[in-house]
Amino acid sequence: MRLYLSSIVISLLLIGCTVTEKPEFVTVRSLDVVNTSLENFTVEANIIFLNKNGVGGTLEAKDFHVLMDSIDIATVTSKPFHVPKKEKFELPLRAVIPFEKVFKDTKQNLLNAIMHVISKKKITLTYKGDIRYKLGVFHYDYPVAYKQEILLQK
Repeated sequence: MRLYLSSIVISLLLIGCTVTEKPEFVTVRSLDVVNTSLENFTVEANIIFLNKNGVGGTLEAKDFHVLMDSIDIATVTSKPFHVPKKEKFELPLRAVIPFEKVFKDTKQNLLNAIMHVISKKKITLTYKGDIRYKLGVFHYDYPVAYKQEILLQK
């Protein structure tokens, strides 16, 4: 009787937890400059997902870079992000970009780079890489490539 009751409870738990699909990639919310200093600036993009499942998992940026004119200028870092059950959520991805990498090809010194920032210099950045969803031994990579012109002055 105990075994029969246990198998019914386990069956109900498995049926109640819908693991029908991976979280759905919705879009990338715009790139924003969130911090600036004399040496660098920080940009953040929010990647929006929708999880229709009754289970979570984790998301993490893998091999994710910030490009300017096809030149890799920064690496995006992220900690594992817990995926909430049955809701829409945002994965924030931040990158710290040194001004010297942005203005390196124009052969300008740091003071000129700062003057560009003060004069509202715009640049086009591309966030490119994979976001890995992981649930137990199962994993899936979402390729992301998002391009936007940003204003360096916040």
